[in-house]
Amino acid sequence: MALAEKKIILITGANQGIGYEAAKNLILSSSEYHVVLGSRNSANGETAARQLGSTPGVKGSVATTQIDVTDEASVNDAVSRLVSEYGRLDVLVNNAGIISMAHPPTTGALRRVLDTNVIGALGVTEAFLPLLKNAVHKPARIVFVSSSMGSITHASDPTSPYYTPFGTEYKVSKAALNMLMTMYVVRLKPEGILVFGADPGLCATNFTGDPTSLTARGAALPADGGDRVAAVIKTDKLEDAGKVIGIYGFSPW
Repeated sequence: MALAEKKIILITGANQGIGYEAAKNLILSSSEYHVVLGSRNSANGETAARQLGSTPGVKGSVATTQIDVTDEASVNDAVSRLVSEYGRLDVLVNNAGIISMAHPPTTGALRRVLDTNVIGALGVTEAFLPLLKNAVHKPARIVFVSSSMGSITHASDPTSPYYTPFGTEYKVSKAALNMLMTMYVVRLKPEGILVFGADPGLCATNFTGDPTSLTARGAALPADGGDRVAAVIKTDKLEDAGKVIGIYGFSPW
């Protein structure tokens, strides 16, 4: 399939973990997908793109772009590259994120986490909106990778596995991200751009720096989380826009 006919998808934070696995799912499933791996480190992104491109059975195509979601100049440079190379974007996946293991929480850690997980997602979305409005495959869509850890319903329920005093900064950031997503749902629906949330569930990635302990807690494989995000990217259930979709069906607010 010619590049001009493909769906152009940008996934931030995709050189490893959930974003990488979501990209793999897409390019293994169909030739209609061209996935651009967003990576803060250029070399890591190029390595990931080569690995994905040489995956047995690959059908789609893959490229990479350097993008640090906390750096406005880096984001703008990434926009310029995509304008030059494609002139459009069909799907934006706000996947880049960080976590803090500080306990008790600290103001510095919260600022860092919010800067990447929320402010970064806002900056990337605003920067790429003009390209999304040029989408060939309409309706264009934006996917915010959220988490059940951002659910206030879960966090306040003593029977929930998320009812713990730990992970404050990350939980706060994902609750804020859910509101940010909702604001884009309301704003962009009249313009024909659909906005979704995706909850990949607890996965044994390098996110916390200790995937082994996550596995011991029953975490799923990174590929499972990537598959859940890819399912939202692909979904034809357009009525599910505005919801956080994942391991629990629809995650409660």
